[in-house]
This record gives sequence, C-alpha cells and structure tokens, in this order.
Amino acid sequence: MQSDRPTDTPSEQFGEEESTAHAPGQSSGCFPEAPRFEDIFSLEDIQRIQDAFAAAADVASVITTPEGHFLTKPSNFTALCRDIIRETPLGSANCARSDRSLGEACPQGPAVAKCLSGGLLDGATPIFFGKRHIATWFIGQVADESFDAAAGMAYAREIGADEDAFRRALEKVPRMSRERFGKVCTALYCFAEHLSAMALRNHQQSLLIDDLRQAQAELKTRDRNLADLIDFLPDPTMVVNAQGSVVFWNKAMEKLTGIAAVDMLGKSRFEYGEPFYGAPTPLLIDYARGAVGQPDARYVVADKNVDSIIAEVSVATLPRGPRHIWAKAVALRDDTGRITGGIEVIRDITDNQRADLALRESEEKFRRIVETANEGVWVLDAADKTAFVNRRMAAMLGCSAEEMPGSLVEPFLTEKSLPTVRAHLDKLRQGQTTVFEHELRAVTGAVLWVMVSASPLYDGSGRYIGALGMFTDITARKKIEEELAESSHRLEAEVEERTRDLRLQALELAEANIRLSELDRLKSAFLSTVSHELRTPLTSILGFAKLIGRDFNDQFLPLATGVPALEAKGRRIASNLAVVYGEAERLTRLINDVLDLNRIESGNMHWRDTRFNPLEVLGKAANSIKGLLSQRPEITFVLEMNEDVPEVRMDPDQLIQVVTNLLQNAVKFTREGTVRMTVRREGEAVELAIADSGIGIPPGELEAIFGKFHQVGRSDTMGETTKGTGLGLAICRQIVRHYGGRIWAESQLGQGSVFYVLLPGCDAAQAETPTTMATAKVRSPAAVDDCGVKTPDAARCGQKP
Repeated sequence: MQSDRPTDTPSEQFGEEESTAHAPGQSSGCFPEAPRFEDIFSLEDIQRIQDAFAAAADVASVITTPEGHFLTKPSNFTALCRDIIRETPLGSANCARSDRSLGEACPQGPAVAKCLSGGLLDGATPIFFGKRHIATWFIGQVADESFDAAAGMAYAREIGADEDAFRRALEKVPRMSRERFGKVCTALYCFAEHLSAMALRNHQQSLLIDDLRQAQAELKTRDRNLADLIDFLPDPTMVVNAQGSVVFWNKAMEKLTGIAAVDMLGKSRFEYGEPFYGAPTPLLIDYARGAVGQPDARYVVADKNVDSIIAEVSVATLPRGPRHIWAKAVALRDDTGRITGGIEVIRDITDNQRADLALRESEEKFRRIVETANEGVWVLDAADKTAFVNRRMAAMLGCSAEEMPGSLVEPFLTEKSLPTVRAHLDKLRQGQTTVFEHELRAVTGAVLWVMVSASPLYDGSGRYIGALGMFTDITARKKIEEELAESSHRLEAEVEERTRDLRLQALELAEANIRLSELDRLKSAFLSTVSHELRTPLTSILGFAKLIGRDFNDQFLPLATGVPALEAKGRRIASNLAVVYGEAERLTRLINDVLDLNRIESGNMHWRDTRFNPLEVLGKAANSIKGLLSQRPEITFVLEMNEDVPEVRMDPDQLIQVVTNLLQNAVKFTREGTVRMTVRREGEAVELAIADSGIGIPPGELEAIFGKFHQVGRSDTMGETTKGTGLGLAICRQIVRHYGGRIWAESQLGQGSVFYVLLPGCDAAQAETPTTMATAKVRSPAAVDDCGVKTPDAARCGQKP
C-alpha cells in the first residue's frame, strides 16, 4: 500500500496449499454477468466491519475493485502513509504501483509483501463471486522486526519529503512481528472466503426470489386473463371451486339470471341453483365435479361422462320468463388429477326450439296437404329410385306408401310406355320440365293411363338430385277417347243411326273436360297453397341465417384471431351461412314468381293502374341493378331515353318488374361488354329496347324462352347453365299482354340479344282498339300478330338499337 518499486521479499502464501483462489480476470461460468461487489453488499455495513477489523488488528485497511479503485474509505491509515508519503507526487505514484502489484498477486491467495515505497509490511486477500474476482481487501502499514529505519529515511529524501516529519511519523507506525501479521492476513482471508460464499448465496437467493416473484406475477396475470376471458364469453358461464363456492359469474350469466356477480360470488351449498329453480338446487356442474351422484331428474341428458355432462332443461323462474336452456358442465382438475372445481356453460335455445317446432308444424302441414291431394305425388332420386309417394299415388300403384321407397320405376311401366318414360327422365336430367302421358301397371296387373307433370330437383349447389312428378289418373278420359274413336269409325257408316249416341258421348266428353279443368284448377290451387306454406319456414330460415351470420362474424370470429385452424373453420362456417341465406333467397324468389304467375293466369292479380310518364319509372328500374353491376365491373351499362315519349296507363310496379327482369337477364348472360337500355317514342306508343353483348339465344328458342320454366342455359345448344326459375320472361309477357303490348326477342348465338317491349300510350289506348293502335305504330312494313302488335321486321334481327 506504499510503492511499486521492486522488493527483495517475495510474496508469501497463507492458508491451505489447495486454495479456492483463481487467476485474475477469470469470469464465472455459472454467472457470466455476475454483479459487482457494491451490488451484493451494503458498503455502509462493510465499512463498519472494515473499521472494526482495522482497529482490532491495529492495521490500516481498505477494500478496492480488482482494478484498484477504492470501494470503502481507508481505515486506520498511518500519518506516514496518508499525510507524508502520499502527499508527494513520487510517493503517491509509488504507492499506487505497489497496490496494483500486490492486488495482482492476491487472486492466487492471501499475499504478504513489503510495500514498494516505504518498506512497511502489507497484505491483500481476494473476495470472489463464484469464480469471479470482484474485490481486494488490503491491510498493512506496519513495521516488522526486519524494518530498516535508515532505508526509510533514505526513501524520504528520495521522494522529497520533510525528514523530521517523516521521522516523527515513522515512530508512530504500529510495530508487529511478521508472524503475527501473517496470522492477521490468514484471519482476513478466512473472513473474505466467508464473504465470497455469502455473496454467492445472497445472489442465488436473490435469483430465486426474483423467479418466485415473476412466477407469482405470471400467475396473477393468467388469473386476470382467465377471468377476462370468462367474462367476455357470450354464453352464460359460472365456475365453482373445490368447496363448491362460486368464483366466476360472467356478464352473460348476470343478464340471464338478473343477479350481479358481486351478489353471487362466494355462494355455495347449491345456492347458485336458486335463480333457475327458485330454491338451492344442484346444477350440472355439481354432477361433473362429483358433488352429487346423479343429475336432477328434470334434465334431458344428451351426453354424460365421468368429468362432463351435456343436457337440456326448461326453467320457469328466470327474469325473461320460462326458457329452454342447453348446458354443458366439466370438472376442473389440477396436475395431480385432483378435482379443484367445475365450470358450466349455459345457452338459451328457446327461440331455436320454437323455430324447430314451427318448422316441424309447417312440414307436417305440407305433408297433410300432399297426402290429401287428389293427384298422385311421386318423388325420385338421382338413380330413378323412389324417394317418396303420397297415399293417392300408392293407391294408383296398388301398394302401400311404406313399401315404395327404394323401388325403381320400370316395374310399374308397360312395355309400350317404357321408352317414353326413359326419354322424359333424360329431359329431366337435362333440366327440362316436362308434361306427358303414359301407361302405368299396378302391382295387381291393372293398367291405367296417367298425365304427368314433372320437374327436376336440385340441391343447394345446383346438382341434380331427382325429380318430382304430379300424376293425374286419366284412365277414364282415355277410355272415353278410345270409345269416341271407335264410335267415329262406326259413325262413318251409320251417321244417321248413331247421331244420338254420338251426342251422348260428346256430352260425356264435355263432362270429362270439365273435370279436367277442375283438376287443373285444383292443381293451381295446390301450387298456390304449397307456395304460401313454404314462405313461412323460408322466412324463418332467412331471418335466422342472417342473424346467425351476423352474430357469428361479430362474436365468434374475433375469438379465433391468431389461431389459423379456428380462423379457417370460422371462414368456412361464415361462407356456409352465406350459401344458406343466398339459396333461401333464391327459393323465395321462385315461390314469388310462381305466385305472381298463378295470380296473373287465374285473374286474381291486383293491377294498380295509373297514368304516368314512364321515364321516371324506367330510370328507377335502371338504378335497381346498380348493386348487381357493382359486382360486374367488366360490364358497362348505357341508358338512352328520349324525352318526348307518351304517357302510359298501367301499374308502375309491374313496369318496373318487367324492366328489372330484362336488365338482370342481360347482365346475367353477358360475360363482359355492354348492356344498353333505349327508350323512345314509336308513333303513339313507347318502345323499350334492352340490348346486351352476351352469349345469345339459339333461333329455335326465341319464342320458347317466354314459356314457363324454360331456360336457355339448360339445352344441349348452350355451353353453360345459369340458376333461375324460368318464370321471369313468362311473367313479363303476361304483364305486357295484359296492357295490350308486345314483347319479343332478337338474337344470334355469340353476338348478344335484344329484347323489345312495345307499350301503347294513353291517348292511343283510349282512342283506338289495340289492333288499330298497333298498326299505326309500325315504322316499316311488318306483320301484325294476333294481339294487334307489330312483329319486328327481319332487317333489324340481331341488331342492337
């Protein structure tokens, strides 16, 4: 602690030969980022220990970093060192070198040497953290028996110190034998080793405490997250602990029961069953956690395992009145398998149950209608096997309805009718609706004639799944026709004699025709009734599909964020719900079209006629397809309207229906290009032309497309099939003809189509008959059809206006 000058006395080692000392600068493998000495110990406490040790041993003392920087204040330093030697520049530098030299030697163990400045005896011992040298404890500034006073005075002259002051200070330096100083250094080394071990233990305990605190913080965070998750669940949820006390009661449960969580938390002894049953009652959660041996008898159990149960029950004491609920309860276990509580999730399915009941009632009503119909109903699957027959159909075939499912058609056909039926079945597979007559052979061998009206059936994806046939027994009519034919042959030879018999047969035929007309009327009534009955479940399907889709997207999909499997499944569910909603909408449109056509044909349509300028109404109709066009950016829509068109008298809504249907068809059958609507005056009439650049229509189908259930896309001449009812153009023709107008189409395959609508103006309709009015409107020579409206001249065929 005095000088860096070389010494004649080598450093001496104290303690065991195999010491725990380490090379200087060696770092710890266990603690690569070990803390500093001052991070481990309180310097104030160490200072007190150092001061006490220095006073007890009568030595100077200080603790430094391995680099030589003071960590503590010097204790018991002699005046010789503090006030004289270190006050000179050379002496201070020598002391610093001496300290570094002794500090470099001490990591190998306790070191004792004379200082390299004044020759006083110094010692040093290392303090370790594990294997890392973190501090050095110096003691010394004592004179042993070998101290040379003359050499000391020579050193005073060398460093330029006051010799008298040096001599007086030297006389006060503590005297101690080298042996005793060695013992003091050994005691210090043992104490330093204890400090080293204490430092390691303290740090290890600190790490354990930090780990414990972190684990506790993570556990609290997990508990908070779990509580937030349960509270966020849309279904009412409750959790009880091993003692059966409520620990979670989420907001959905508060809403269902009307009881706040603060009033329910901690409740036990089945008190949480009181909101459901009016008195403390075990719930499913108590069976799942083993608190009761069997669930309450009021539950209808759907699934039951050792630790879980699913059931339904009706309860009457909830705030919203009697409700039907679904519930699932699961036991909670710790890592050892011990039950620590349970969780129960509840779902109010009252509305679903009512919807299911309404649907079953509607299905039952439809079945009663079909079963009591006077016509036979025969449903085939895609393999031409029987899927369903009503009682009337089974009676025609001479068997029971229960025996028919799965049977083929061929055994009930005569050899004569077999080719006819096969041909019409092929048409049905191609998407064509067909009406035909053929013979049936009952199981009794009796042969009867039937008239069949058959339509194809499709699933939600548009795949053919079978056919529906309405069978009318026309055996009596056929018999009459056969008898009439025979009578005709006889009447050729016996006209005079058989006139009376022929009149009687004619009367019978007229009566048969009346019966057939009545049957046709009943069929129309049946279709109308069935369509009306189908609208009730369809309304429920549409409403619930939309509601479920919205709730699923808003409530459930966000829960799947970050979980790819759940996100993919969530998107698939949302897509399936959209398909359900879209197909229900399409079926609703089909029913509406059937009802509209039936009302028009039966004369029950309500026409709200008024006089108006058609331009405003036609503009609204054009705007109605903006949504459809927004999904088809490859199609350009052009609207051209002449301002001088005459007013018309008709139902504005019917005009919108006609124009909207034509525009939608134009967009539907146009892959890309232009759809153009032109409105102009044609004499005293209004001419509307809707042209597209779509796929076109075969020449042979230009008239057939206005028939019921006809679709161009379902013939062998077309390359694609489009969804639709096949009633739109038929309804358009009925509306236009009702007002004395004319609708027709011009087209060439691959070059687009033009649909024309000609409507009489108000003045022309009041002053002239439809025939004379239509004749006056012809721009160029053209034929006139039976309605009195011009037929488009051939020069315009296939051209766009």
